[in-house]
Amino acid sequence: MIRRVVTLAAIMLATAHAAAETVGAAAKGGHPEYLFLEKTPRAEAAATAEKLAKTVIAARMIIFAYAGKFVDPTLGDKGFSGEFFERQWRVSVESELIDATPNQKKIIEKLFWAGRQVIDNNQDRLNVKGIGWKHFLPAKWEREMGQVFTARTGIVIKQPGRAYRSPVNVPDELERSVLQHYVDAGQGDNKPRTAFTSMGKQAVYRHMEPIRLIPPCLSCHGKPKGAPDMLGFQKDGLESGDLIGLMSVTIAVDD
Repeated sequence: MIRRVVTLAAIMLATAHAAAETVGAAAKGGHPEYLFLEKTPRAEAAATAEKLAKTVIAARMIIFAYAGKFVDPTLGDKGFSGEFFERQWRVSVESELIDATPNQKKIIEKLFWAGRQVIDNNQDRLNVKGIGWKHFLPAKWEREMGQVFTARTGIVIKQPGRAYRSPVNVPDELERSVLQHYVDAGQGDNKPRTAFTSMGKQAVYRHMEPIRLIPPCLSCHGKPKGAPDMLGFQKDGLESGDLIGLMSVTIAVDD
């Protein structure tokens, strides 16, 4: 009897240890490593984050506008170079940036640079002939641009998803709560959610606003829910205007 109790205890201890050491699980505790090379005065934080968000959204819409050309298998060179893209992008946000401060202009110039780099990096993909679907969408551009921009500035721009399809878009605790807020609020609330908080020892300002589905998105995120889309993911069963993710911007505050 004693031996049986000892054996059972050993099994339970081994099971608990195995659960704690699950391979592939997220590490517990700690803070992500952030080196914010660019910082903004606290008084400019809200306007800077808002301008970054609007500038990225404008770029996404330009890429959406050319999506039909990208998936045309009869075309080779689409003429959508980094230079071409940047030129249209700058024009589209000119009025939004007219009152930008010198610090904001410096940061946004690096955003233009990062966005152009991603388009240039994807030229072989965009211009391949004989293939329709190129696996290039505004979400892919933003994901890659965010990584390039963060590498140069430390500023974090990401698109955490309601049901994310890339590990890059995993929402953190604050983003998850904001996603839930917009889901509960329905389509009527588009007001950004913002907060002064910190990442590690660095004071930061966070700006999060909804990314809502437009009709071209419904082939992957629409109905019927659970049916496979063109990429093999299950459709979300959503409608035009429903929340699909966030435009999330995190900038360091220099006090």
